[in-house]
Amino acid sequence: MTVMRHIKLIKGDEMAKRKVIIIILSCILIALSICNVKASEEEFILEEEFILTEEEKTVVSSYPVVYVALDSKNFPFEFYNPSNKKYEGVIVQILSHVSELTGFKFEYIQTKDLEKAIQYGTNLQADITISSVYQNTDFITSRQLANFSGHNIAIQYTKRAPLEVIALIDRAIYTISEQEISSIIAAEAVQYEKMFDNTKVYIVIAISAFIIVAVIAFTVLIAFSRYKKQKTLFLNTDRLTGYPNIKGMKAITDVSISSMNISSYCMANLVVNNLDYIREVFGYPEADKVQTDIAVILDDLIYNNEILVKANNDDFILLLQFTEKSEMAARITQVINRVNEKYEIKKSEYPVVLSIGIYTPKYEETNMDILMQKSLQARQFIKDKDELRYMFYDETIHIMTMEENLLQQEFLSSMQKAEFLIYIQPKIYLEDNSICGGEILSRWYNPRRGLIRPGEYIPVFEKSGTIIAFDLYMFEKACQLISQSLKEGKKVVPVSVNFARSHFINTSFCDKIFIIASKYEVPPYYLNIEVTESLIAENAKMMNEIVNKLKELGFTISLDDFGTGYASFADLPNFMLDFLKLDKSMIYNLENSKTKKMIKGIADIAHSMDLQIICEGVESKEQVDVLKSLDCDIVQGYYYYQPMPYEEFEKILQVN
Repeated sequence: MTVMRHIKLIKGDEMAKRKVIIIILSCILIALSICNVKASEEEFILEEEFILTEEEKTVVSSYPVVYVALDSKNFPFEFYNPSNKKYEGVIVQILSHVSELTGFKFEYIQTKDLEKAIQYGTNLQADITISSVYQNTDFITSRQLANFSGHNIAIQYTKRAPLEVIALIDRAIYTISEQEISSIIAAEAVQYEKMFDNTKVYIVIAISAFIIVAVIAFTVLIAFSRYKKQKTLFLNTDRLTGYPNIKGMKAITDVSISSMNISSYCMANLVVNNLDYIREVFGYPEADKVQTDIAVILDDLIYNNEILVKANNDDFILLLQFTEKSEMAARITQVINRVNEKYEIKKSEYPVVLSIGIYTPKYEETNMDILMQKSLQARQFIKDKDELRYMFYDETIHIMTMEENLLQQEFLSSMQKAEFLIYIQPKIYLEDNSICGGEILSRWYNPRRGLIRPGEYIPVFEKSGTIIAFDLYMFEKACQLISQSLKEGKKVVPVSVNFARSHFINTSFCDKIFIIASKYEVPPYYLNIEVTESLIAENAKMMNEIVNKLKELGFTISLDDFGTGYASFADLPNFMLDFLKLDKSMIYNLENSKTKKMIKGIADIAHSMDLQIICEGVESKEQVDVLKSLDCDIVQGYYYYQPMPYEEFEKILQVN
């Protein structure tokens, strides 16, 4: 029976009309039941709980409204309902689901037709549009939603939409299965009836039902394979860069790399050292841009048979063909140089400093987890002052890693047992040889290891992140001792305190130490905070805020390691400093006449800005005499005193 004969029947017989509707709906239900039966055979819907990360919450709060340009007549996917003056349809239902999951608010732009909707997207008047043309080149990316009458229906993101917004919407869309989309299509077909008179309704329903049933039947056959591919793609891809993540890498290597050829590869682990600082100071979009830029650089430098991976943290993983060590070192150096060139203009705001660990697997090693672990260990042994920003893994690193792990395991229990001790090295006024202050240092007395010096455990704590807790713990212990001396009426002098660079990310650090000092009723002028020259040079904007905040709270400030070449005198007036602490290298080179002239010049300029000069590492009377003749103010070093326990320092201070 032809469609026209169906239409005539419908016009003449109300009972027949109802039968047609019943048949149509039955067909839809049968098709849906097929989906349900098939879905019972496979895991069809993503079961992972949808929880926003802190970064994603920030994205939503910074971009709460997403503008969508839809076609007014694209039934049943997107259509304008004049009765309620709202957009309805499958697309609206899907985006409503996305809104519930993410918190985004979608506002719909009414357009005349599909062409006009796409035009809104091209002109950057909308963040999203819908098209039957999958992967339209005018847009950033597309996500296929369904196959309708032989055409792909795709959600298309315009160049107006931020990448982090696209990633979050995509993640929410992937929680909707093909089964659910098919159900929405069927429901919208029935709902559409209410918008037209009976004659038009039955015609539309008859035609639509035929199409829908055909679509559903076809979709059911391909849905599972496509869904599984989409699910795999989503779970195996980094949302920011679009490159494979760790799961994706393992999937690739399981197929393409075997024990027979793994020894011809090496693995490199790459990270931007100060990415957290960039996030805190310049925002998440800027940090994301740094990562996408580096991804592009890396992609340009790797060969076709090599693999670039963006891990779920901030790491990049490179699986590179390996011939010899020198060639690999040259390639890694090329990466570093390209990144340096890319961010040369940004250097005044923030540097982009890479650390890269490299591991060449043995013939029998095919476990990717082990390869990643060892390349990471190599990377973690790169020190901040190392000229070479890459390191190859060897057995020495393995032994040192084991030792570091043991130290780290003992850290928390050692704090509880008060095994960390406060040591002080006195500071001496050159004018009268009196003790005018001291520098707080730490020592770790471990019952098993004995006395451990800072050079052995501080780098371990910095690498693991426990340095934050350790520094605040030692600062509080120092405040306790100073407070006790003040209450006992003993002589007290200002002491300087060092903090790891990871503290200087935001001004909340200032409030933390002020609260601790206030808790023990220690006036802040007894506490001198040392900041390094390199830290000010790298993070000038943030450090200016932090130094000014510390000064407002009453602390004094020393600029440590001055003269290493990171900062200049032009920078000094921008910071509220009290002391310049010359780098030890200048003291060790006092026999050089140029060094003497330099120190004298520094002292004169510093005094003109009401700053005092501190010289550390003084070990002889000859050095003392020279520094005094150069108008330096304060010295510390073994010539006068070695670092000593606080109790001993307190005794010396009372008789000085």
